[in-house]
Amino acid sequence: MAARVTDDERYLRACMRYTDQVYRMFIGARLINKVFARVFQSHAMGRLVIAHFEAEARTDARRPTVAWLQAQTGCGRTLAAFIGIAKVFGLVVSAANPVDRREKYLIPGRPVVEGLRDWLAHHFVFAEAIGILPTGSADRLHRDADYFERFVRSSLPVIDGIAGNRRRFGRWQWFEDRECGLRIAYAYLNAHCAACLRVSPCVDAPIWFEISGERVAQSLGVSKSHVRNVINGAEDRGILDHDLRRRRARFSVDFLAEARGSLHALLRSMADAHQRAERLPRRTRGPRG
Repeated sequence: MAARVTDDERYLRACMRYTDQVYRMFIGARLINKVFARVFQSHAMGRLVIAHFEAEARTDARRPTVAWLQAQTGCGRTLAAFIGIAKVFGLVVSAANPVDRREKYLIPGRPVVEGLRDWLAHHFVFAEAIGILPTGSADRLHRDADYFERFVRSSLPVIDGIAGNRRRFGRWQWFEDRECGLRIAYAYLNAHCAACLRVSPCVDAPIWFEISGERVAQSLGVSKSHVRNVINGAEDRGILDHDLRRRRARFSVDFLAEARGSLHALLRSMADAHQRAERLPRRTRGPRG
């Protein structure tokens, strides 16, 4: 008789696959890792894509501009500089308002839209594996363009929810606030999941796992000293123990619980967005000019 798969084991396998796939999106992607070094930049771009798709679907929706995005995010010069860099690399393009050509609309470039689709699909696969989204949802993002756009239009509460959980999941948030910090956390969490599955599928158990910060730095195209500083900072805050000589680390019980809680909260907010998207009508007309 086949052994029963526990919820912990199911979560560990899904989390290991998820962290591996998301981390691989950034391996060797020096440009993306530089432009989207911090979470606020990703969230700002997410708001831009949401507003763009909303404007494509509804004639009464306002198209995004730099000023509008600054008002939405509360960021001023930092946001303007980020958009300027994104334009240089073709991640965002501008289009003149036909009524007032002094106003420039922001349009997400194809690499941003396709990158978002892939990023969402990895989360959907995770959510399907632990029963939060129906099977086939991830595949639908790629084969049904209309569903993808409806989901994106419905996903502003996902971004707002992440911001609202800053205090609730402070240890996880600490990584998000560091440059490439979340990507570093993915690499370490992936190694933790793999080690747990080899020993015992107990998701929140502190367990030593082997990992090379130098290899993580090379993969992401960041300096070894930066990864070392992030890990040292995490150790100072009780997030993990780090054995540099043996190239291994061990997360604290509190951090592992927060990581699981934060990921569950994110996936459930995506499931809510999926339900909102299902209630939106399919778009039957062409893009607005």
